[in-house]
Amino acid sequence: MSSLIFKHPEPSRPKTRIWPIFMPFMGCPSRCVYCSQEKQTGSTAKALNQIYQNFKDDIPAFFADSNRQPLEVAFFGGTFTALPMEWQVRFVSLAQQFKDEGLITKVRCSTRPDCISYDHLMMLKDSGLDMVELGIQSFSARTLKRSARNYSPETARMACETVKRAGLSLGIQLLPGLPGSTRGNFLRDVSETIELRPDAVRVYPCLTVKGTALEKLFNAGKYHPWSLSRTEEELSFALLRFWNHKIQVIRLGVASEEGFEENIVAGPVHPALGQLIRSKALYLFIRSRLPLIDSKITRVTVPSKYSGEFWGHKGVLKNLYSCVNITPEIVRFSKGRQFELHS
Repeated sequence: MSSLIFKHPEPSRPKTRIWPIFMPFMGCPSRCVYCSQEKQTGSTAKALNQIYQNFKDDIPAFFADSNRQPLEVAFFGGTFTALPMEWQVRFVSLAQQFKDEGLITKVRCSTRPDCISYDHLMMLKDSGLDMVELGIQSFSARTLKRSARNYSPETARMACETVKRAGLSLGIQLLPGLPGSTRGNFLRDVSETIELRPDAVRVYPCLTVKGTALEKLFNAGKYHPWSLSRTEEELSFALLRFWNHKIQVIRLGVASEEGFEENIVAGPVHPALGQLIRSKALYLFIRSRLPLIDSKITRVTVPSKYSGEFWGHKGVLKNLYSCVNITPEIVRFSKGRQFELHS
């Protein structure tokens, strides 16, 4: 008889609520073929002074209830570092004031890799910025060109190094399934991302949304989106690789607002896409542990917090587990924190 005990492969991270401040398309030098920020965020165009005033009013109002936990603030939806410099500093400095008051723990922004410099980032860091998430999307020159990103893979790599050199936390956003991508591109994107050692990664499978240039390509038969099965296959493998390298994946799939789904024309849409991918990644990890057991598995113990994730959405992974002789009859859930395989 032998046994194997291990923890979930996902690296631990503090659970803090992120307060997003959406600035759809603001600061962007051009519109990418897939861009649908207004539909995705549910935010219509507002003047910067209105966004600033809302931020100034909403945070104290949120903490009128003294039981609230501190927040992270994120400036999303546009190209933050391409806004007028005065506004960048004003937003980050206000966030720093809220940090000084104990309402905010961290300030992050999203931007393009071709819209930063070391001196620029140092100024924002001195104002209170903690993290920069770069919308890399892909390290493939062909994909970047076909998607109208208008920068090179080398620019993307250098931007990642610049963020780290400035002493800021680095986030990398990947967008698999873009026009021009071929089989193997995403695998290489994942490898390059791992080499750059970011603090966090977001992965947004490409969706075709009404009103975008991508919709025109799709309707003309010049773009073919990923299927849901391919998305699950490629992202679950990628997720496990990130976990194995202790890189946090903080988002899988687009976080859509009300009404966004009705604007999706094509692409890998599923109400529990993140769970599908996480569950499959966990399955791949457990399957990789099985050769360490010298005989047939007779009992499996799973922490209760992963009970839904273990079998997958609506039990979709039960057949796969049965192929490696793990069936519901030998699985039990416990209040512990570790997985156990016994033979």
